[in-house]
Amino acid sequence: MTGLVVIGAGKFAVEVTRYIGDLTAAGLDGYRIERYLSVEGEETHAPADLCTALEEFEPPAGTRVVLALSDTARRRAVIDGFIEKHGLSAVNIVHPASRIDAEQIDGVGNIIGPNCYFGANVKIGSFNVVNYYCTVGHHSRIGSNNFIAPNFNCGNSVEIGDDNFFGLSCTIAPEVATGSDSRFQAGITLFEDTASGHSYLAPNRIKSIKSF
Repeated sequence: MTGLVVIGAGKFAVEVTRYIGDLTAAGLDGYRIERYLSVEGEETHAPADLCTALEEFEPPAGTRVVLALSDTARRRAVIDGFIEKHGLSAVNIVHPASRIDAEQIDGVGNIIGPNCYFGANVKIGSFNVVNYYCTVGHHSRIGSNNFIAPNFNCGNSVEIGDDNFFGLSCTIAPEVATGSDSRFQAGITLFEDTASGHSYLAPNRIKSIKSF
């Protein structure tokens, strides 16, 4: 069994732990969670006896870690200021129920949940999260540190930049390019290229009005 430190101790870290357990149960990668590193501002849900504050942990170089935070800005700060600073080894976690070829993953630290499909000649960078029931069309490119919520779908030849957050059930049409450092509201569909550093909202979001 290989020791693994999970960066994050919130609800998403607990979910990622389940993916890791599924990998071990399938006889693929055998990991043992040694420690959760709680991050300031995040509510702790991981087992208390395994939790240590991130700023109090001094990892030796080469420590194997998985980045289990959902906020892209917070993830970027940890990547640059902790993982790379200390020379840590960020492992790729790919759920056994997903379809992606090893050569399609160009980077490290990715988390791919169950029941995802990556088409032919897709390439993915580092530190991306692709939640369950997502599809990425053939010949698409995903940059680094993108957080993709469940039920995301994109067509072929899509280009996704870095540090983006995609809410539940987003869809990207074929050959569309997104920029970087943007947030996309749940349920949005993109038919045109998008600029970096923006929030994209669907104008038809449902609001309730109390009847009298």
